[in-house]
Amino acid sequence: MQVYSVKEISDYIQNTLKKDPILSNVWIEGEISNFNKNISGHVYFRLKDEKALISCMIFKTMSLAKTINLKDGDKVQLRGSITTYQGSSTYQLLVKECKKAGTGDLFQKYLELKEKLEREGFFSESTKKSITKYPKAIGVITSSTGAAVNDICRTIKRRYPICDILIYHCVVQGEQSSESIIQGIKYMDEKNLDTLIVGRGGGSFEDLNSFNDENLLKTIYNSKTPIISAVGHENDFMLSDFVADLRASTPTAAAELATADFNELKYFLQESYAKINRILIRRFEDENQELEYYGKQLEFLGPKNIIKEHMDNLQLLKDSLKKAYRKNLQDKYNEELNIYHKLNLLKPDKLLSLEIEKLNKIRLTMIKNMISNINYKELILDSYKNNLLHLNPSTILEKGYAKVLKNNKSISSVDNVMENDNIVLIMKDGKLDTLVQNKEKFNE
Repeated sequence: MQVYSVKEISDYIQNTLKKDPILSNVWIEGEISNFNKNISGHVYFRLKDEKALISCMIFKTMSLAKTINLKDGDKVQLRGSITTYQGSSTYQLLVKECKKAGTGDLFQKYLELKEKLEREGFFSESTKKSITKYPKAIGVITSSTGAAVNDICRTIKRRYPICDILIYHCVVQGEQSSESIIQGIKYMDEKNLDTLIVGRGGGSFEDLNSFNDENLLKTIYNSKTPIISAVGHENDFMLSDFVADLRASTPTAAAELATADFNELKYFLQESYAKINRILIRRFEDENQELEYYGKQLEFLGPKNIIKEHMDNLQLLKDSLKKAYRKNLQDKYNEELNIYHKLNLLKPDKLLSLEIEKLNKIRLTMIKNMISNINYKELILDSYKNNLLHLNPSTILEKGYAKVLKNNKSISSVDNVMENDNIVLIMKDGKLDTLVQNKEKFNE
């Protein structure tokens, strides 16, 4: 019995292929897949039909490598020789000549279904659902053993750690894969999730073809939950990308599109607090100016001693209001600062949602208390104003009364006046110099 080394067997197979009259110069017809002009200058692709595929290569030294212009889905006839790559004991077609034979069957079905679905409105932007910016829970429908699920989960936890992740394992390649994905979408659609991510990692066109299944596309379209399609790499476009509510170039990109950045959320909270603070300060300044305005008006409404007394009261009210506002603002600031420190220390998950809600309640309470306090002070101010108006002598003169002066002194009784005395009557718009010709005192 003769025993051969692996190298010897590989050499024997290579020599046998070179001597074979068919395999050394053969024409093969099939569909182009995974076409790639490498940076080295070599051209790599696959030739396939419904049941098999073969790897193909064109060396950069051949003129065909510079002129060939193919794309995935093209149906071609290739002439070349079957060779082996001894390093891995695989065989391939070394292409020497290429003729186009039309569009590949698989790709043609893809184009026909795409045209049909577009005509029926499956791609319309008006039917697409918006993606929640701050999700509570995200569903991931993919293979639990692939790299895609790890990329998605790692990205979500890094960007938005308070979000729950629910994973549904499904088959993403092969005859039963489309039905497996359909069952996953239907199951997840009943879980009241915010967003679904459906997809897988990269592969050939035929590997990703499960996401071109018409029944799967209709399931995506009819889903109540917004769906992000994340199939393959950036250059892969499956029909699920057009039907879904949003297309992501990769599974990692899908996780980024489905979540907000946690640092951006912290910045939003800080900006919200600053905005509330600015509004309250501006309102306080406006009310303070209004109080000062009314204070100045009171100087013209009555005797100085009454005005001074009420102005002192107004100043006390203003100081009290100012002190209360400052204390309220400081208390709320300390409370929010404490919350912010807790957030940074805990690296929260669900706590952040609670603190956001608490912040909104605090903001509403502050605004409500401020408005109530201001309304109360305005009522007091109006009361003082009315009292001063009643006490103002000018108001009495407006009603037809007159002020009597003798020798520039006010008099209120006939006992202070003699016949032939000169007196002055002060009225609302002037004065009268009069001579007393007769006086009569009323019986009490």
